[in-house]
Amino acid sequence: MRARRPGTATHAAHRDTLHWVLGAALVVAGVVGGILLGGWLGLGVGAVLVLLGYYFVVLGLGGRQAWLEVFQEFFNM
Repeated sequence: MRARRPGTATHAAHRDTLHWVLGAALVVAGVVGGILLGGWLGLGVGAVLVLLGYYFVVLGLGGRQAWLEVFQEFFNM
């Protein structure tokens, strides 16, 4: 049997929380920045920031495999 490293579960929980906070901040920044910029530039900048925020939120939910599942389902539609 392998010995478990102390703090591994705590480190993973901290990383997931960091992904949640960063993702939520990017989504809010994308929406607010897009509205403030307005026009096509606002739409483009807002979409990029929101998609990046969704990436980090999904990483916080289920890890790298969860993001790959979402990506595959999006392009299978």
